[in-house]
Amino acid sequence: MIYLVTWAIAALAELAAIAAARADPDAVDKAAQWVDYTLRRIPLDVGESRNPGERLWYGDVLGVYYSVDDRAMTVRIQSVAPARRPRA
Repeated sequence: MIYLVTWAIAALAELAAIAAARADPDAVDKAAQWVDYTLRRIPLDVGESRNPGERLWYGDVLGVYYSVDDRAMTVRIQSVAPARRPRA
């Protein structure tokens, strides 16, 4: 089963800001691709359950807050943030 993954406009703007602030923006792009790939396949098997239908997943580079509609087989990425604080 493959889910349809959509990104909220605010999440895309957050992603762009994270990439712009990093010394290696390609790492952010690769992390976003991995998030998208994984959520298409196993959205309920990663992250932690929050409100009904909503999940929070921290990867190595990104933290992602998303909702899953299992009946419609859709995932909506609502927000994204750095998974770790930048080192000083």
